Amino acid sequence: MIININSVLRHIRRLCDMHDQTVWEISANLNLESALNFFLIRERQKQRRGEIRVETKYIEALGYEYQPQPKDKQSWLPKLISYGKSNWNKTELASFSDESRKILKNDNKLAPQTLDPDSDSLLILTPLKNNANHLTKYFELIDKLKYPRHKLSFAFLVSDSSDNTLEQLVDAKKKYQEQGSKELRFKRFEIYRQDFFYSLPRLERHLYRNQLDRRSLMARARNYLWTRALENEQWVLWIDGDLEDYPPNIINDMMAFDKDVLVPNCLVSRRVSGNKWGYGVYDFNSWQETPESIEMLKDLKEDDFLMERGEDSPFVTHRKYLDDFGKSETIVPLDGVGGTFALVKSHVHRSGVGFPAWLYQHQVETEGFAKLAKAHGFGVFGLPNYNVRHISN
Repeated sequence: MIININSVLRHIRRLCDMHDQTVWEISANLNLESALNFFLIRERQKQRRGEIRVETKYIEALGYEYQPQPKDKQSWLPKLISYGKSNWNKTELASFSDESRKILKNDNKLAPQTLDPDSDSLLILTPLKNNANHLTKYFELIDKLKYPRHKLSFAFLVSDSSDNTLEQLVDAKKKYQEQGSKELRFKRFEIYRQDFFYSLPRLERHLYRNQLDRRSLMARARNYLWTRALENEQWVLWIDGDLEDYPPNIINDMMAFDKDVLVPNCLVSRRVSGNKWGYGVYDFNSWQETPESIEMLKDLKEDDFLMERGEDSPFVTHRKYLDDFGKSETIVPLDGVGGTFALVKSHVHRSGVGFPAWLYQHQVETEGFAKLAKAHGFGVFGLPNYNVRHISN
Protein backbone atom coordinates (compact mmCIF):
# COMPACT_ATOMS: atom_id res chain seq x y z
CA MET A 1 0.00 0.00 0.00
CA ILE A 2 1.47 3.38 -1.03
CA ILE A 3 1.45 5.93 1.79
CA ASN A 4 0.74 9.57 0.98
CA ILE A 5 2.54 11.59 3.66
CA ASN A 6 0.15 14.51 3.08
CA SER A 7 -2.75 12.20 3.98
CA VAL A 8 -0.96 11.27 7.22
CA LEU A 9 -0.40 14.93 8.05
CA ARG A 10 -4.06 15.70 7.32
CA HIS A 11 -5.00 12.84 9.63
CA ILE A 12 -2.86 14.34 12.40
CA ARG A 13 -4.56 17.69 11.82
CA ARG A 14 -7.96 16.01 12.15
CA LEU A 15 -6.79 14.51 15.44
CA CYS A 16 -5.85 18.01 16.56
CA ASP A 17 -9.36 19.24 15.73
CA MET A 18 -10.91 16.21 17.41
CA HIS A 19 -9.09 16.61 20.71
CA ASP A 20 -8.75 20.39 20.67
CA GLN A 21 -4.97 20.17 20.86
CA THR A 22 -2.26 22.01 18.99
CA VAL A 23 -0.01 20.37 16.43
CA TRP A 24 2.85 20.53 18.91
CA GLU A 25 0.87 18.76 21.62
CA ILE A 26 -0.15 16.02 19.19
CA SER A 27 3.44 15.61 18.05
CA ALA A 28 4.54 15.12 21.64
CA ASN A 29 1.87 12.48 22.32
CA LEU A 30 1.84 10.63 19.00
CA ASN A 31 5.01 9.85 17.03
CA LEU A 32 5.01 9.45 13.25
CA GLU A 33 5.21 5.66 13.43
CA SER A 34 2.10 5.50 15.61
CA ALA A 35 0.31 7.90 13.27
CA LEU A 36 1.22 5.75 10.25
CA ASN A 37 0.00 2.56 11.94
CA PHE A 38 -3.25 4.20 13.00
CA PHE A 39 -3.69 5.61 9.48
CA LEU A 40 -3.13 2.18 7.84
CA ILE A 41 -5.62 0.43 10.12
CA ARG A 42 -8.20 3.16 9.50
CA GLU A 43 -7.78 3.02 5.71
CA ARG A 44 -8.09 -0.80 5.64
CA GLN A 45 -11.26 -0.60 7.73
CA LYS A 46 -12.72 1.97 5.34
CA GLN A 47 -11.85 -0.18 2.34
CA ARG A 48 -13.59 -3.19 3.88
CA ARG A 49 -16.68 -1.10 4.61
CA GLY A 50 -16.67 0.28 1.07
CA GLU A 51 -16.28 3.88 2.23
CA ILE A 52 -13.37 4.60 -0.12
CA ARG A 53 -15.00 5.29 -3.46
CA VAL A 54 -13.54 5.29 -6.94
CA GLU A 55 -14.67 8.85 -7.66
CA THR A 56 -12.68 10.22 -4.71
CA LYS A 57 -9.60 11.09 -6.74
CA TYR A 58 -7.29 14.01 -6.91
CA ILE A 59 -8.81 16.99 -8.63
CA GLU A 60 -6.89 19.93 -9.96
CA ALA A 61 -7.79 23.35 -8.65
CA LEU A 62 -5.59 25.92 -10.36
CA GLY A 63 -2.47 23.78 -10.14
CA TYR A 64 -2.97 22.57 -6.57
CA GLU A 65 -3.90 18.94 -5.96
CA TYR A 66 -6.57 18.51 -3.33
CA GLN A 67 -7.70 15.11 -2.07
CA PRO A 68 -11.24 15.05 -0.68
CA GLN A 69 -11.71 13.23 2.59
CA PRO A 70 -14.61 10.75 2.20
CA LYS A 71 -16.76 10.41 5.27
CA ASP A 72 -20.33 9.73 6.17
CA LYS A 73 -22.01 13.10 6.57
CA GLN A 74 -24.19 13.07 9.67
CA SER A 75 -27.30 15.18 9.84
CA TRP A 76 -27.26 17.91 12.50
CA LEU A 77 -31.00 17.41 12.87
CA PRO A 78 -32.28 14.92 15.47
CA LYS A 79 -33.59 11.67 14.07
CA LEU A 80 -37.30 11.04 14.37
CA ILE A 81 -37.97 9.77 17.88
CA SER A 82 -40.42 6.84 18.16
CA TYR A 83 -41.71 6.49 21.68
CA GLY A 84 -41.71 2.95 23.08
CA LYS A 85 -39.85 1.36 20.15
CA SER A 86 -36.62 -0.62 20.18
CA ASN A 87 -34.40 2.43 19.80
CA TRP A 88 -35.33 3.43 23.36
CA ASN A 89 -34.69 0.75 25.97
CA LYS A 90 -36.20 0.74 29.45
CA THR A 91 -33.04 2.10 31.04
CA GLU A 92 -33.00 5.07 28.68
CA LEU A 93 -36.69 5.78 29.14
CA ALA A 94 -36.28 5.58 32.91
CA SER A 95 -33.81 8.47 32.77
CA PHE A 96 -36.44 10.72 31.17
CA SER A 97 -38.70 12.90 33.28
CA ASP A 98 -42.46 12.40 33.12
CA GLU A 99 -42.73 15.61 31.08
CA SER A 100 -40.08 14.42 28.61
CA ARG A 101 -41.91 11.10 28.12
CA LYS A 102 -45.13 13.00 27.41
CA ILE A 103 -43.27 15.10 24.80
CA LEU A 104 -41.87 11.97 23.12
CA LYS A 105 -45.27 10.33 23.02
CA ASN A 106 -46.87 13.45 21.59
CA ASP A 107 -44.11 13.79 18.97
CA ASN A 108 -44.69 10.22 17.85
CA LYS A 109 -48.39 10.87 17.25
CA LEU A 110 -47.78 14.09 15.29
CA ALA A 111 -44.72 12.97 13.29
CA PRO A 112 -46.67 11.92 10.14
CA GLN A 113 -48.12 15.44 9.92
CA THR A 114 -44.79 17.28 10.08
CA LEU A 115 -42.14 18.04 7.45
CA ASP A 116 -39.11 15.79 7.79
CA PRO A 117 -35.62 17.18 7.17
CA ASP A 118 -34.27 16.34 3.73
CA SER A 119 -30.94 14.63 4.34
CA ASP A 120 -27.94 16.24 2.58
CA SER A 121 -30.20 18.61 0.65
CA LEU A 122 -28.66 21.91 -0.46
CA LEU A 123 -30.20 25.31 -1.10
CA ILE A 124 -28.14 27.48 -3.46
CA LEU A 125 -28.79 31.19 -2.94
CA THR A 126 -27.72 33.87 -5.42
CA PRO A 127 -28.57 37.59 -5.20
CA LEU A 128 -28.45 39.22 -8.64
CA LYS A 129 -28.33 42.70 -10.11
CA ASN A 130 -27.85 43.33 -13.85
CA ASN A 131 -26.36 39.87 -14.25
CA ALA A 132 -27.74 38.93 -17.67
CA ASN A 133 -24.29 38.69 -19.29
CA HIS A 134 -23.15 36.04 -16.80
CA LEU A 135 -26.15 33.74 -16.36
CA THR A 136 -25.20 31.43 -19.23
CA LYS A 137 -21.87 30.72 -17.53
CA TYR A 138 -23.60 30.43 -14.15
CA PHE A 139 -25.80 27.57 -15.36
CA GLU A 140 -22.97 25.93 -17.33
CA LEU A 141 -21.08 25.54 -14.05
CA ILE A 142 -24.21 24.34 -12.24
CA ASP A 143 -24.77 21.66 -14.90
CA LYS A 144 -21.26 20.31 -14.29
CA LEU A 145 -21.79 19.85 -10.54
CA LYS A 146 -21.45 16.27 -9.37
CA TYR A 147 -24.28 16.34 -6.88
CA PRO A 148 -27.75 14.74 -7.08
CA ARG A 149 -30.05 17.22 -8.79
CA HIS A 150 -33.06 16.13 -6.71
CA LYS A 151 -31.13 17.31 -3.65
CA LEU A 152 -30.47 20.78 -5.11
CA SER A 153 -32.78 23.77 -4.70
CA PHE A 154 -32.22 27.26 -6.09
CA ALA A 155 -33.46 30.66 -5.03
CA PHE A 156 -32.56 33.91 -6.76
CA LEU A 157 -33.21 37.47 -5.66
CA VAL A 158 -33.25 40.03 -8.47
CA SER A 159 -32.82 43.61 -7.25
CA ASP A 160 -32.55 46.99 -8.99
CA SER A 161 -31.93 45.41 -12.41
CA SER A 162 -32.44 47.32 -15.65
CA ASP A 163 -31.33 44.49 -17.98
CA ASN A 164 -33.08 41.19 -18.75
CA THR A 165 -31.73 39.22 -15.78
CA LEU A 166 -35.26 38.39 -14.61
CA GLU A 167 -36.39 37.23 -18.06
CA GLN A 168 -33.38 34.93 -18.40
CA LEU A 169 -34.09 33.37 -15.01
CA VAL A 170 -37.71 32.73 -16.00
CA ASP A 171 -36.49 31.04 -19.20
CA ALA A 172 -34.00 28.96 -17.20
CA LYS A 173 -36.75 27.85 -14.82
CA LYS A 174 -38.89 26.71 -17.77
CA LYS A 175 -35.93 24.85 -19.28
CA TYR A 176 -35.01 22.94 -16.13
CA GLN A 177 -38.33 22.48 -14.38
CA GLU A 178 -40.86 22.23 -17.23
CA GLN A 179 -39.43 21.60 -20.69
CA GLY A 180 -36.50 19.33 -19.88
CA SER A 181 -36.48 15.71 -18.82
CA LYS A 182 -37.17 14.78 -15.20
CA GLU A 183 -33.46 14.01 -14.78
CA LEU A 184 -32.71 17.70 -15.39
CA ARG A 185 -35.08 18.98 -12.73
CA PHE A 186 -34.03 20.40 -9.43
CA LYS A 187 -35.94 20.01 -6.19
CA ARG A 188 -36.97 23.67 -6.31
CA PHE A 189 -36.25 26.69 -8.50
CA GLU A 190 -37.56 29.97 -7.10
CA ILE A 191 -37.21 33.58 -8.22
CA TYR A 192 -37.84 36.58 -6.00
CA ARG A 193 -37.74 40.29 -6.72
CA GLN A 194 -37.09 43.04 -4.20
CA ASP A 195 -35.92 46.45 -5.38
CA PHE A 196 -34.01 48.82 -3.10
CA PHE A 197 -33.56 51.61 -5.69
CA TYR A 198 -29.88 52.02 -4.93
CA SER A 199 -27.22 52.43 -7.59
CA LEU A 200 -23.60 53.48 -7.89
CA PRO A 201 -21.34 54.09 -10.88
CA ARG A 202 -19.35 50.87 -11.36
CA LEU A 203 -16.00 52.58 -10.74
CA GLU A 204 -17.24 53.82 -7.34
CA ARG A 205 -18.51 50.47 -6.05
CA HIS A 206 -15.40 49.70 -4.01
CA LEU A 207 -14.62 53.17 -2.65
CA TYR A 208 -14.51 53.25 1.12
CA ARG A 209 -16.91 56.17 1.40
CA ASN A 210 -19.63 54.12 -0.33
CA GLN A 211 -19.00 50.73 1.26
CA LEU A 212 -21.02 50.98 4.46
CA ASP A 213 -24.24 51.91 2.64
CA ARG A 214 -23.59 49.46 -0.20
CA ARG A 215 -22.70 46.50 2.02
CA SER A 216 -25.59 47.23 4.39
CA LEU A 217 -27.98 47.05 1.45
CA MET A 218 -26.37 43.78 0.30
CA ALA A 219 -26.93 42.42 3.82
CA ARG A 220 -30.62 43.32 3.58
CA ALA A 221 -30.84 41.55 0.23
CA ARG A 222 -29.20 38.38 1.58
CA ASN A 223 -31.46 38.36 4.64
CA TYR A 224 -34.53 38.80 2.47
CA LEU A 225 -33.45 35.88 0.30
CA TRP A 226 -32.58 33.26 2.90
CA THR A 227 -35.57 34.04 5.13
CA ARG A 228 -37.92 33.66 2.16
CA ALA A 229 -36.32 30.61 0.56
CA LEU A 230 -34.98 28.28 3.28
CA GLU A 231 -37.26 25.30 3.93
CA ASN A 232 -36.06 21.89 5.13
CA GLU A 233 -32.66 21.91 3.43
CA GLN A 234 -29.70 21.00 5.60
CA TRP A 235 -27.07 23.09 3.80
CA VAL A 236 -27.02 26.56 2.26
CA LEU A 237 -24.57 27.59 -0.45
CA TRP A 238 -24.11 31.26 -1.29
CA ILE A 239 -22.76 31.69 -4.84
CA ASP A 240 -22.00 34.89 -6.73
CA GLY A 241 -23.67 35.22 -10.10
CA ASP A 242 -20.44 36.02 -11.93
CA LEU A 243 -17.98 33.23 -11.15
CA GLU A 244 -15.70 32.00 -13.92
CA ASP A 245 -14.92 28.48 -12.71
CA TYR A 246 -15.04 26.04 -9.81
CA PRO A 247 -14.43 22.26 -9.54
CA PRO A 248 -17.45 20.02 -10.35
CA ASN A 249 -16.98 18.08 -7.10
CA ILE A 250 -16.73 21.17 -4.92
CA ILE A 251 -19.94 20.57 -2.96
CA ASN A 252 -18.91 17.07 -1.89
CA ASP A 253 -15.38 18.26 -1.15
CA MET A 254 -16.53 21.10 1.10
CA MET A 255 -19.25 19.11 2.86
CA ALA A 256 -16.63 16.47 3.73
CA PHE A 257 -15.01 18.95 6.15
CA ASP A 258 -18.29 19.10 8.11
CA LYS A 259 -17.87 22.75 9.21
CA ASP A 260 -20.57 25.24 10.13
CA VAL A 261 -19.25 27.90 7.73
CA LEU A 262 -16.62 27.20 5.07
CA VAL A 263 -15.24 29.20 2.14
CA PRO A 264 -12.70 28.36 -0.59
CA ASN A 265 -10.11 30.83 -1.84
CA CYS A 266 -11.70 32.98 -4.55
CA LEU A 267 -9.13 34.15 -7.11
CA VAL A 268 -9.19 36.50 -10.08
CA SER A 269 -6.88 37.02 -13.05
CA ARG A 270 -4.65 40.07 -12.60
CA ARG A 271 -1.78 41.67 -14.44
CA VAL A 272 1.43 40.81 -12.57
CA SER A 273 3.87 42.85 -14.65
CA GLY A 274 3.94 43.99 -18.24
CA ASN A 275 2.05 41.39 -20.30
CA LYS A 276 2.35 38.74 -17.59
CA TRP A 277 -0.88 37.68 -15.92
CA GLY A 278 -1.51 35.51 -12.88
CA TYR A 279 -4.17 34.65 -10.34
CA GLY A 280 -4.50 36.50 -7.06
CA VAL A 281 -7.04 36.77 -4.27
CA TYR A 282 -10.34 38.35 -5.29
CA ASP A 283 -12.33 38.04 -2.08
CA PHE A 284 -10.36 39.88 0.62
CA ASN A 285 -13.39 39.64 2.90
CA SER A 286 -12.14 36.20 3.99
CA TRP A 287 -9.51 36.84 6.64
CA GLN A 288 -8.04 35.88 9.98
CA GLU A 289 -7.28 38.33 12.75
CA THR A 290 -3.62 38.78 13.70
CA PRO A 291 -1.97 40.17 16.87
CA GLU A 292 -1.49 43.45 14.97
CA SER A 293 -5.13 43.63 13.83
CA ILE A 294 -6.39 42.86 17.35
CA GLU A 295 -4.29 45.74 18.69
CA MET A 296 -5.67 47.98 15.96
CA LEU A 297 -9.24 47.10 16.96
CA LYS A 298 -8.64 48.36 20.51
CA ASP A 299 -8.12 51.91 19.24
CA LEU A 300 -11.26 52.09 17.09
CA LYS A 301 -14.33 54.15 17.88
CA GLU A 302 -17.64 52.32 18.19
CA ASP A 303 -18.90 53.55 14.80
CA ASP A 304 -15.68 52.94 12.82
CA PHE A 305 -16.28 50.75 9.78
CA LEU A 306 -13.49 48.51 8.49
CA MET A 307 -12.94 47.66 4.83
CA GLU A 308 -10.23 45.43 3.43
CA ARG A 309 -7.84 46.89 0.87
CA GLY A 310 -9.86 50.05 0.30
CA GLU A 311 -7.81 52.61 -1.60
CA ASP A 312 -9.37 55.51 0.31
CA SER A 313 -9.79 53.67 3.63
CA PRO A 314 -8.35 55.48 6.67
CA PHE A 315 -7.52 52.11 8.29
CA VAL A 316 -4.87 49.47 7.69
CA THR A 317 -6.36 46.29 9.14
CA HIS A 318 -3.19 44.07 9.32
CA ARG A 319 -5.30 40.94 8.71
CA LYS A 320 -4.19 37.64 7.23
CA TYR A 321 -5.84 36.67 3.92
CA LEU A 322 -6.19 33.23 2.40
CA ASP A 323 -3.19 33.71 0.09
CA ASP A 324 -1.00 34.38 3.15
CA PHE A 325 -1.22 30.74 4.26
CA GLY A 326 1.16 28.01 3.14
CA LYS A 327 0.53 25.16 0.70
CA SER A 328 0.46 22.66 3.56
CA GLU A 329 -2.38 24.45 5.36
CA THR A 330 -5.50 22.69 4.11
CA ILE A 331 -8.08 24.33 6.37
CA VAL A 332 -7.70 27.35 8.66
CA PRO A 333 -9.99 29.17 11.13
CA LEU A 334 -11.25 32.54 9.93
CA ASP A 335 -12.80 35.61 11.52
CA GLY A 336 -14.31 37.10 8.37
CA VAL A 337 -15.70 35.54 5.20
CA GLY A 338 -16.77 36.71 1.78
CA GLY A 339 -19.90 35.64 -0.03
CA THR A 340 -18.57 34.69 -3.45
CA PHE A 341 -18.80 30.99 -2.54
CA ALA A 342 -19.77 30.17 1.05
CA LEU A 343 -21.13 26.86 2.36
CA VAL A 344 -23.21 27.19 5.54
CA LYS A 345 -24.99 24.56 7.59
CA SER A 346 -28.60 25.69 7.59
CA HIS A 347 -28.87 25.47 11.37
CA VAL A 348 -26.51 28.46 11.53
CA HIS A 349 -29.14 30.61 9.80
CA ARG A 350 -31.99 28.94 11.69
CA SER A 351 -30.25 29.84 14.95
CA GLY A 352 -30.73 33.48 14.05
CA VAL A 353 -27.38 34.24 12.43
CA GLY A 354 -27.99 36.47 9.46
CA PHE A 355 -26.10 39.29 7.76
CA PRO A 356 -25.87 42.42 9.91
CA ALA A 357 -27.05 45.51 8.06
CA TRP A 358 -25.64 47.52 10.97
CA LEU A 359 -22.12 47.67 12.36
CA TYR A 360 -21.29 44.58 14.37
CA GLN A 361 -17.74 44.61 15.70
CA HIS A 362 -16.93 47.18 12.97
CA GLN A 363 -18.20 44.91 10.15
CA VAL A 364 -21.38 44.44 8.12
CA GLU A 365 -22.77 41.86 5.68
CA THR A 366 -20.67 38.68 5.18
CA GLU A 367 -17.83 39.72 7.47
CA GLY A 368 -20.36 40.71 10.11
CA PHE A 369 -22.05 37.34 9.53
CA ALA A 370 -18.80 35.53 10.33
CA LYS A 371 -18.29 37.56 13.51
CA LEU A 372 -21.89 36.92 14.53
CA ALA A 373 -21.62 33.18 13.79
CA LYS A 374 -18.53 32.91 15.99
CA ALA A 375 -20.27 34.82 18.76
CA HIS A 376 -23.00 32.16 18.60
CA GLY A 377 -20.40 29.43 19.00
CA PHE A 378 -20.21 28.25 15.39
CA GLY A 379 -16.98 27.43 13.57
CA VAL A 380 -15.85 29.56 10.62
CA PHE A 381 -13.14 28.19 8.34
CA GLY A 382 -11.41 28.69 5.00
CA LEU A 383 -9.58 26.53 2.46
CA PRO A 384 -6.50 28.52 1.39
CA ASN A 385 -5.51 26.11 -1.38
CA TYR A 386 -8.90 25.11 -2.73
CA ASN A 387 -9.68 27.67 -5.38
CA VAL A 388 -12.62 29.07 -7.30
CA ARG A 389 -12.26 31.80 -9.91
CA HIS A 390 -14.15 35.04 -10.30
CA ILE A 391 -14.48 36.86 -13.59
CA SER A 392 -12.20 39.86 -14.11
CA ASN A 393 -14.05 43.12 -13.63
